[in-house]
Amino acid sequence: MSDNVVPLYAHAFFSVSRSGEFHQLLTYDYYDPDEYYLNLEAKPKEYEREIEKLWLNMQGYLEEETNTVNGKKVYPKVIYTDIEFRGSENSPFILWIISFKGEFRKGENVYVTVTEEEFLEYDCEAIWTFPEGCEILSVTTPMEYEIMDNILVLWARKGDKIGGREEIRFKL
Repeated sequence: MSDNVVPLYAHAFFSVSRSGEFHQLLTYDYYDPDEYYLNLEAKPKEYEREIEKLWLNMQGYLEEETNTVNGKKVYPKVIYTDIEFRGSENSPFILWIISFKGEFRKGENVYVTVTEEEFLEYDCEAIWTFPEGCEILSVTTPMEYEIMDNILVLWARKGDKIGGREEIRFKL
């Protein structure tokens, strides 16, 4: 990645199934004044190397985290990475699809993630959708959040401290 590429916004969408599967669509929006990512498209081998680097870097971050479902460790895996653009050549975004599976039980379930604390350099938002009829019981996070039935929306702004131990309790 070029030193002039500036992160602007991060957005995550999580879909949680009754079978215990978690699917995450993660996007990071950037400002790229030198059109570094656009220029990669004309160089297939360099583009492939960049995709591989982005994939491996994200997988490395995931492996630094601790994620559990009902006390059992789960292992998020990157299953797809791409570079796309939002309306102009200097507005790229990077997309990752991440997946993992936990074992749910009838009644209360707990998802916990432990990450390094950090101060955000950009705004971010995460939307979690749980199965219909699921009740979100409690959320522990430094982020702002709102619960709407089986949907959880979290957000933080540039300069906010995020990370540490976060927990979502929900009832199936």
